Amino acid sequence: MKNDVKSTEAHHRISARLAAASLALVGNDEKAIRRASLISSSKISSETVQKSAELAEAEVEAEPRCLSEEDSAKVGASKAISILSKMERDGTCEVEAESIYGAAVAMPQIARSAGWPGTLFALVIRIYFFTLLNILLQGFLLSMIGEEQLTWYPFAGQMHLCDFGASIVDCPNAPNCKGPLGTEYSAPRLYDYNIWSTRIYVRDSLKAIFPHKAKEFDEKVDPGEYGMENYNCRLACVFLFMLYVVDDLVGTVNLLRTLWLLPTKAESWIRYEIPEWADKEDIKTLQDAGELDFIKFGVAGLPLHWKIINFVILVIPKFALWLALVRSGVHYLMETAGIVDDIVNAMALTFVLEVDEMVFHRFSTVLTKHIMSSMEDWPNYNLEEDDAETEEEALDRFTRSELGTNRWRGLLLILPHRFLTVLTLQFVFLWDYYRTNCIQLEDGSWVSKTMHLPADLTYNPLKLMFGIEGTTLEDAFWTMPD
Repeated sequence: MKNDVKSTEAHHRISARLAAASLALVGNDEKAIRRASLISSSKISSETVQKSAELAEAEVEAEPRCLSEEDSAKVGASKAISILSKMERDGTCEVEAESIYGAAVAMPQIARSAGWPGTLFALVIRIYFFTLLNILLQGFLLSMIGEEQLTWYPFAGQMHLCDFGASIVDCPNAPNCKGPLGTEYSAPRLYDYNIWSTRIYVRDSLKAIFPHKAKEFDEKVDPGEYGMENYNCRLACVFLFMLYVVDDLVGTVNLLRTLWLLPTKAESWIRYEIPEWADKEDIKTLQDAGELDFIKFGVAGLPLHWKIINFVILVIPKFALWLALVRSGVHYLMETAGIVDDIVNAMALTFVLEVDEMVFHRFSTVLTKHIMSSMEDWPNYNLEEDDAETEEEALDRFTRSELGTNRWRGLLLILPHRFLTVLTLQFVFLWDYYRTNCIQLEDGSWVSKTMHLPADLTYNPLKLMFGIEGTTLEDAFWTMPD
């Protein structure tokens, strides 16, 4: 009996809200007039509307709002801090909506949930094909960057830049004041590698043509020195590069977290939902809804074998490509001597990480794009306590946790975790660059290691991607002069 009364009262409240909303909108708006006509032509009688209005008014009277303006602000801050902090801390299980990797996770589960219909099965095969294409494209581009660094730089006679010219403003009484030719740096004698190598070529050509004047050419033809234009600009560009690529790492970690936290069972990722508060046709009219609005796509449980499949074919390649790009990207930026070239290259290198989004947008069907854009996340947080909390309880909690001596606990938020992550990654990959390519002299200078030409030109994509040097000839083509 109590349930019937509650159901009736709930119906009255809904009726009153619908009637009030529609009547409030009535004017010159045709949609509002149509909604009002719907309510007036329905089975809701004028007595019911009147009773519902009385119930709504009684609800308002039964729940007075006595908060002052100051307390109202504190209650709002209390609830906002609590709810949004939980959302940030616990996060959601999600898939990337605009990436081929996200589609490769979601589309097979939608097809599985619907019993593998022909259309969805074909789309799954299509998504996997373009996922493979994306991995091959990204891997090929990274291997080409590695080939440039490990093969063609040495054949061009280029040594590693390391810290050549880093202290030019303090020279000659500072580290890094001697260039690859062993002479002191000065601003008029500083060049990037292309100009410097050309000047050396001209000098050596003259010496070869006129060997009897070789000594005179050495004295009078100065090719200058190869070095960087600005050390701090190079570090800033590496920081900007890391700032961009860290999001892709976070996306990979979130994918791994999603696979780990989702229930290990076969749950449906698609459902057809009609709200129970009104007839479907009435809802369509009131909300200008269509059939697509009743179809819900959302992240849900995964069988164990699908978790393993996604980890092997998506998480591992995605992380490997990120690692290869960051290692090659930092190497490339550290080898760039010019200021403008460094700035441009810092952003140009990130193009490789955008290939997966480009492939998704160019090759996905309308069906796939709609599904991915409508995908609902799986929340890992629970807001039941916040929903049940009264204003007085929220105000009391706010006073205890955010005011007085306890307010200093919030100062931990001053430390931006993402910023610290970027700095840590930059330190790790800079250390890797110096460890792999440079040596430190007694005066503290960081110079290039002794350079050898590659002995084998066979294309090895994995070695090239990760910057792993192959076999080299025994004789060095450059060593740091004493």
